[in-house]
Amino acid sequence: MSKLKKTLTAIVCVMLTLSLAGCSEGAKGSANQAKEKKQLYTPGDYIAQAEGKDGPVKVKVTFSKSEITAIDILEQTETPGLGDEALKTVAEQIKGQQSLSVDTVSGATLSSQAMLTAVEDCVEQAGADPEQLKEGKQ
Repeated sequence: MSKLKKTLTAIVCVMLTLSLAGCSEGAKGSANQAKEKKQLYTPGDYIAQAEGKDGPVKVKVTFSKSEITAIDILEQTETPGLGDEALKTVAEQIKGQQSLSVDTVSGATLSSQAMLTAVEDCVEQAGADPEQLKEGKQ
C-alpha cells in the first residue's frame, strides 16, 4: 500500500505542476493583451469635423494610451433640442462603450453620423484603426 500511495502522490504532484504551468501561460497572454490595449492610441487631443444636417460639427477627442477619455463638441449648428442633443448622446455612448458601434439617435441620424465620422477621424489621427472600434467594445 505504501508504494501505491507514493506513486499516486507523485502522479498528483505532476498533474498539479502541469496545471499550474498552463495557468502561467494564460497569465502571460492576459498581460500581453493588456499591454496591447494600453498602447492602442497615441495620447493627446485631436480635432476633426464632419458635416451634420445644418453644417459642420467640430469635435475634440482626448485619448490616453488605452481609451477615449473625453469628447468635446467645439462647434455645431445642429437643430436645438434635437440635433445638438443627439451629438451629446452619441458622444457619451462612444466614450462609455469605447466603440464606434453605437446607435444613432432617431430623427437626428445626420447629426449622429457627423459625430461618429468626426470621432473616427480623431481615432485615425491618434494612430488606431477605427475598424477595430466598429467591431465592438474595446
